[in-house]
Amino acid sequence: MTHINFAMTTLLNEIWEGTLLAVAMWLFLKLLPRLNPTTRFTVLWVTLLAIVGLLLAPFTPGTFIPGAQTVSPSIATTIRLTSATPASIEREPPKFNVQNSGARPGPHPVLVPKSNPGSVSRGAFDFVEAQNGPSGIGSIAAAAVEHPLIRIHSGRILYALEILWALLSLAMLIRLGFGYWMLRGLKAGATPAPAEWQKRLGSLKGINGVRRQVQLLISNHIAAPMSLGFLNPAILIPRALLDTLSDSELEHVVFHELGHLRRRDDWTNLAQKLIEAMLPIQPAVYWIGHRMSVEREMACDDWVIAATGSAERYAASLTKVAELSQWAHAGILAAGATGNRSQLFSRVRHMLDKTRNTTSKLTIGPLGAAIALIGALIYVGVRAPQIVVFAQTSATENSQQELTAPRPPHSLQAPRAPIAAPVPVASLALPASRASMVSADSPSSPRAPLALLGSSASPLSPIAPIAPAEPQQSRETHMEMTTRDGWTSLIVKIDGAIEFTDDDRDVKSLSPGGHFRIEEGNWLSGRAYDVKADSAGKLTKTYSVGSSVKPLDAEGQTWLGRLMPQMIRDSGAGAAPRVARILRQGGPKAVIDEIGLIHSDGSKRVYLEQLFSLGTLNTEQLKEAARLIQGISSDGDKAQVLVNVDGKYFTGDLRPNLFEAVESISSDGDKRRVLSDIVKKDSGSADTFLGTARAAKHISSDGDKAEVLIEMANSNYRGSGGLGLAYFDAVKSISSDGDHARVLSALLAAHGDDRDTLARVLGSAQKISSDGDKARVLTEAVIRYTDDEFIRKAFIDAANSISSDGDHQQVLVALAHRQGIGAATVGGIAKSAQRISSDGDKARVLVELVGVNVEPARDDFFAAADTIHSDGDHSHVLLALLDKSDTSSTMAIAAIQSATRISSDGDMGRVLMDAAHRYSKDPKVDAALRKAVESLHSDSVYRSVMSEIAGRHESD
Repeated sequence: MTHINFAMTTLLNEIWEGTLLAVAMWLFLKLLPRLNPTTRFTVLWVTLLAIVGLLLAPFTPGTFIPGAQTVSPSIATTIRLTSATPASIEREPPKFNVQNSGARPGPHPVLVPKSNPGSVSRGAFDFVEAQNGPSGIGSIAAAAVEHPLIRIHSGRILYALEILWALLSLAMLIRLGFGYWMLRGLKAGATPAPAEWQKRLGSLKGINGVRRQVQLLISNHIAAPMSLGFLNPAILIPRALLDTLSDSELEHVVFHELGHLRRRDDWTNLAQKLIEAMLPIQPAVYWIGHRMSVEREMACDDWVIAATGSAERYAASLTKVAELSQWAHAGILAAGATGNRSQLFSRVRHMLDKTRNTTSKLTIGPLGAAIALIGALIYVGVRAPQIVVFAQTSATENSQQELTAPRPPHSLQAPRAPIAAPVPVASLALPASRASMVSADSPSSPRAPLALLGSSASPLSPIAPIAPAEPQQSRETHMEMTTRDGWTSLIVKIDGAIEFTDDDRDVKSLSPGGHFRIEEGNWLSGRAYDVKADSAGKLTKTYSVGSSVKPLDAEGQTWLGRLMPQMIRDSGAGAAPRVARILRQGGPKAVIDEIGLIHSDGSKRVYLEQLFSLGTLNTEQLKEAARLIQGISSDGDKAQVLVNVDGKYFTGDLRPNLFEAVESISSDGDKRRVLSDIVKKDSGSADTFLGTARAAKHISSDGDKAEVLIEMANSNYRGSGGLGLAYFDAVKSISSDGDHARVLSALLAAHGDDRDTLARVLGSAQKISSDGDKARVLTEAVIRYTDDEFIRKAFIDAANSISSDGDHQQVLVALAHRQGIGAATVGGIAKSAQRISSDGDKARVLVELVGVNVEPARDDFFAAADTIHSDGDHSHVLLALLDKSDTSSTMAIAAIQSATRISSDGDMGRVLMDAAHRYSKDPKVDAALRKAVESLHSDSVYRSVMSEIAGRHESD
């Protein structure tokens, strides 16, 4: 990114950030309508300064340059990769087994850049491995971490905006200069006021504490009074007003202009106009400036009224002055007493408002709240993703846009040059003739596979040879990285295949025609190290300081030794061979120390993954590595490291440290991914189960939390003792009824036969507020139901907590159909049915119970039947019982007695007729029938029932 590019990006992104600040302050002032104008003006002034301060936000310390701490979120790190040979690369997770590429013809791991948007504020560079054929050449490049909403690639737009911005600023600065020249002319052409007014001015200054040396001048060249400030402040009064106004009216005018000079409005107005000139297309600046002008005048009005004690007379004086001056405006850098019509009318209304805040002093409390709000918004704004970014395209890049036609979908186009030795240690291989084309689009997820040109819809066939090599110029790979630390920039450019020396302090080799350049400095000075390779690969090295070329002396070597290792570390270049080399030289402790020097989260991740893959760590080293993982600020990188930790490291000593790292992940998706992986790796450990359950509880996303708990249910669930309590404590923290039910359903399917687990599931289901989800869980629990007092109580309690009659009925009917339920369960169902308010749903439950042996629960059954208010539903239940072939006479008598509570003679008669038809031969039933008939009011129904009873006796 060039300096102009950087400046325009900063200025354009400052527009939306400044607008956000202005809108926030507008809302703040709306919420506090009784703030006095002095405080409101100060709040707006601080907001304007904050908008200017946003321009300095990108110049905060960066991480890529050694010694820096953070990278400014407003700086776009640009990296470009170009090639003429598109390749289809299999999308698969990274593998970390490092083997000699020359030992076998299989594919060699090649690092391909992967964008990590989560690391933008840290300047991190993230990499994944892809299989790129047996060439064994590692193509490594840093990928851009910036993902703005608007990326402008056109250079013409950039230049047009630069010219527009410059022209507007220049025009406004010329206007300011002309205004200042006019004020000086007015002051030079004015004459001192009469002696009595000079004396009165001194008196007014002394009484009101004005310490500035102010002149009172009379001018024939102005129509309205004004105050002219800066080094020799003066108040100018038109000659016509001096001759026309009364002494009290003129004193009001002088008082107002003196208030401007006392408040130093001349300087704040100058600063305001300069800011507007510096930011000519920032709408927030103009809105704030307009409001400041209004509040500035009102603040002076309040000061005058507080000093004179008369709002009405002062308002009348201002109105008269405005009419006499024919609403003339003061100059751009001068403050006037009247202003335009609408502004003056607004001020008069404010003066005469009896409910306004009359104090003219600054109110500290609201101002402090406003400053705190502005600080919070700036903190959020400078860390928010960029909205607009200019992405320049080099001339070399533009010449490489014509790509060769890709191969058929099922082949991977890559060079087949055999490699007799492993990839050189600490090398950054960017071959000019063996590059593969990487798509400019990067996935939205930090951990998603890299999108590559070519088809990946079906498995890849063996590597096919490519066409004869084209000229090197058309396939040259280009990489550029730019980072900033305040005003200092670090630029790294690489063209071609590059190999660094083992000490990472110089370039060892470049492919023919290749180019490497590292440059550090600012707009005024800097150092650069340039390495070029000719057609034979011979290197030409140039070291320069400023504009002077110098030999690479000790100072230059020290400079390279400071920059190069850190650049290689933070880019993750050649991580696998570097880790292997450091392991051979110093063991795991040396690798851990090296990782501690890395600032980039992405690079830390790669080094840690290689450490776990290649090294064997002892307990202390494992703990140090776990602390390093916990220190990674990017959730995506931290999660990826933990996923790649081998299951053998989940020991009693290391497990707590690993779970501490898991707990430090803020992203719910990444935390779920790690916990799911832990469940698969170490499912047999009770400590792992406990740690996973506790970590899952702190996932805020119900969906991700549920996924982890379901995986635990299907693999390493432990329902005994404290493990079960921890698991259900996590389940209880799920707010979503659907996800809560989903976890319980999975647990029922996997472990529902366990008595304690079933009881806990039923107790947890009771906490679900959605009747549908609760009913679904209880219906599934019926399959596991046992006629155990503990289980029965838990089930009925959960059923009783269902508010929906339909869902309540569905659960009870399902339980009634369960084979082998005993009398206690039947009674529990009948008692639970009494809570159903819908007669139809209650009747259906009782009808289903008829199919079970309800006689042991007779009292509960008929107690429920008697609560049915609908005569039709009541009779329907009793008829179902009487029609059952094995219904005893005792149950028939109870049904007859229940029928007497039916108010409808028709429905009661049907029940009695059915009982008479089936059971009247029993003397006890016959007696009960004759007694029940007496409850009928309808003569016809009475005769029908008695006829049926008599007929049954005659048939005998």
